Amino acid sequence: MAAKNAVVITDIQAYAEKHEKELLMLAVGENELTEKCTVLAGVKDKHTMTELEFKSLVKPYKKDWDPEGDKAALIPRTLRVEIGQVELEEEPLSYRKTYLGSFMKDGVDPKDHPFAKYFLEGVVIRVNNDLVDEAAFWGDIALKESGTDEQKKSVAAVNDGWMTILNKEIAAGNVSEVKGNLIPTGDINPSNAVAKLKDIYRKAAKKAPRIRSRVTRMYMSYETYDAYTDNYQAINGALPYNKEFEHTFLEGSSRKCILTPMRGMKDSKRIILTEEWNMVYGVDTLSDQEYIEVFNPANPKVMGFLLLMAYGFQFRSLNALFTNEAEVDSDESASASASASASASASGSASGS
Repeated sequence: MAAKNAVVITDIQAYAEKHEKELLMLAVGENELTEKCTVLAGVKDKHTMTELEFKSLVKPYKKDWDPEGDKAALIPRTLRVEIGQVELEEEPLSYRKTYLGSFMKDGVDPKDHPFAKYFLEGVVIRVNNDLVDEAAFWGDIALKESGTDEQKKSVAAVNDGWMTILNKEIAAGNVSEVKGNLIPTGDINPSNAVAKLKDIYRKAAKKAPRIRSRVTRMYMSYETYDAYTDNYQAINGALPYNKEFEHTFLEGSSRKCILTPMRGMKDSKRIILTEEWNMVYGVDTLSDQEYIEVFNPANPKVMGFLLLMAYGFQFRSLNALFTNEAEVDSDESASASASASASASASGSASGS
């Protein structure tokens, strides 16, 4: 038995060494982040993304030379990657029975499903899911110090996700109604989603007219996406799909605004309207700080597994995004919105009677 177990561990070691590149890529790539956002590779620690912003430049012609200065400003934003790790001690033989029952059937060649591949891909696919479901939007590096014991050891404590970054920028006043990049919506549901999303887009376009001529994405949860499609169908008697482009475009955007549901946003009512280049997913794929190691610890029946990878999330520019209030996800906001709607309805009924 021990000898067979040693062979299993040796096979897993050999597979990890031979396919380290593919396994690391499977851990951080081929998901909704790489499909719908911008990947910035080769980030060792931090990367400064600088936005060059100019004030209005054109003025009437005249012969005299009268130059102006201080028209430009550099606005830096820093993408920082943090190291996430996976540490495991597993007994491979404990999985063999289930594995054999799944794959070793008539007509199935065992060589097509090596246990080493099955086991290691299972690990890195779970890592991939963790990044999408927890890290990308909901990560909060403060949990590493202030969280519960469970939170301190979770993927959420590795880095700040996009929602956390937005909330910090709102708290700092960098995203606000005054600046025009925060557009309150109240609760978004199947009875009002079309009007709410159109309102965000139109108010954003009023603040930044360039939006009308550029392809943008309106990132949202699948719950909000479903609310939009249900509301659209109730209003128009058809679903808002465009089979030619395999996208759903926001009504009234001239096919410029792509509704982009993200699994990682869970059931949030938050909206992020921006261009794809602004949602940055930073990685340091295949560098000396990222690797996979399979080893045999003191117990000959146990396999040790270590995976290190660097990743992070950031917006290139706050000037190029629009969002709604953080409180839209709270029960208080939904209740307040419902109360306001009820009051408005009652007022309308009273006026009509």
